[in-house]
Order: sequence, then structure tokens, then C-alpha cells
Amino acid sequence: MQSRLSEPKALVFGGSGVVGAEVLRGLARAGVPTAFTFNRSHERAHALAAEFSQRALEVELSSPNATRAALRALQAEGFRANVFIHCAGVNRLAKLRDLTDEDWQLTQAVNLQSAFIAIQELAPQMAAEKQGHIVLVGALDRTQSAPMPIHFAALQGGLSALVMAAAKELGPSGVCINLVSLGLLEGGLSREVDAKLVADYKNFSALRRLGQPAEVAKAILWLALENTYMNGRVLAVNGGM
Repeated sequence: MQSRLSEPKALVFGGSGVVGAEVLRGLARAGVPTAFTFNRSHERAHALAAEFSQRALEVELSSPNATRAALRALQAEGFRANVFIHCAGVNRLAKLRDLTDEDWQLTQAVNLQSAFIAIQELAPQMAAEKQGHIVLVGALDRTQSAPMPIHFAALQGGLSALVMAAAKELGPSGVCINLVSLGLLEGGLSREVDAKLVADYKNFSALRRLGQPAEVAKAILWLALENTYMNGRVLAVNGGM
């Protein structure tokens, strides 16, 4: 897969996750210089960085100050990303009555706020260069109803609205921003889903199975490197729910 951008450079939030790692693999194959963030998974992150010749950055994405500082440090060093992929996410499986303010704040900060901050920090340079691809990764396309924690679902909805509005503002400057909505996968956050729900998902899926991280990474990478006209949209990659 070859990028349509001139001199592409990529920044991936959440590169040490199961989806993020496959995205890093694809970027390495495409020869795209890449930096990625991780949180606590030191050994895995440094192994990925060594394998793919990429730069690993430990960033606490739940902290706005830490997130902005990392982005500005990269730009000050001359690493100006024109591809941004947000794969970071957290989710505590709990009923409404059991959710705490801390659950909401952490999920909001990592899943939504860090994406907003990155777009705000990176978009001006992309717009100045008249090119840029932003891909957010979520888990809800709003056309299908599936059980999920309320706080997680609410913030996934926020991602789709963010993409729609940002595309209208940034599109005239040549920046594309889209959201990939994933179904249940083999690994990652999906491992925490109740076995009954996993069985139901397989039963109602057109393909009767969970997705593989490498499969969904192909869609993410197409939007990040190949797309020329899709903007402000949600691409559902869920096996046919």
C-alpha cells in the first residue's frame, strides 16, 4: 500500500494495542516514518519500535497537558505528521448504576478528548500543506443497536460527531477525517466482553465470526494512505452486523 500523500509521516495514538500494532505493521510496510504512543506496555512498545524502526512515546493520554506536550515536542523536533490515526481506547464493562465519575472522566479523556487535542494541534500544519489524513477508530456506527456500557457508547457517539464537524471545517484545506467503527475482535478490548454477548454477536454477524486485528487495520490504512474523497464519514467494519 502506497500513500497518496507527498512525504507522509504518521503519528498513531495507542500503537501498542492489538489494532494499533497491526496499523504500525502496515505503515512500516508502506515505508512511512512513524511515531506512536503507548501507556505502561513498555516491553511490547519497545519491541514494536525495534521491529518496525519506529519511535515509541510513553504518553498519558488521559492528561491533556501531557498529550499536548508530546505533540508539541514532536513538532518542535521537526516530526510534522500529516497522517494521524487514533487507536487508543479504554472501557470498563459496568452497568449504569455501577459507573463512577472516574470511569466517565478516564474514558472521555482517552477515547475522545485525546483525539480532539491531537486534531487541534496537528490540523493547522496539515491545512497549511493542503494535505492530511486523520482516522479515528471507534466501536459504534449508530445504525446498529448493540449492548455496550453507556459511558463508552456516549463517547463513541461523540467521535462520530467530531469527525462530521471537523471534516466540514478542515475539508476545504485538503484534510480528510473519518471514523472506522469496529465490531468485536479477537483480542483487545473485546476480550473483556461477556461470553454470552460474544456468542450473540457471532450469531447475528453475517460472517458468523469475530474480526481479526489485521483485517480491520487494512480499512484503517486505506483511509490513512489511499483515500482521496471520503470525508466526515463513519466506515463500519464489523463483519456485517
